Amino acid sequence: MLNQKNGIGRRAVAVLSLLTLLFWAGSSWAGQAGKKTQLTNDQVKSLITSASTPEQHEQLAQYFNQKAAKLEAQANEHLDLANAYHKGKTPNMGNATLCEQAAGDERKAAQENREIAAGHHKEAEGLRTSTAH
Repeated sequence: MLNQKNGIGRRAVAVLSLLTLLFWAGSSWAGQAGKKTQLTNDQVKSLITSASTPEQHEQLAQYFNQKAAKLEAQANEHLDLANAYHKGKTPNMGNATLCEQAAGDERKAAQENREIAAGHHKEAEGLRTSTAH
């Protein structure tokens, strides 16, 4: 029962409402920030051929890191599928093996994308230090 006499219940509801609103607004803003930085394939190709500033190389690094994260998520999904094939009523080792191979390929591609991103970070740093002198 809410303590109506001293308003504790009303304050608790007000505080919870405010916290919910702040959480929702923060989540919405973070989602918008993530959408704002996603590049299209054409933008990436254009930046690759013309990047000349640290910011442009950082954009490319972010793109390749995002791509790596997606590949890692896909690899995890394939491992989950492989486990399901192993545990099925009639285990399907052929499909389990294919899923495991796909996971390995995706992990390798993710690592390669991280290396590309690291190269762009390095390029950005090189440009920063050359313009600082």
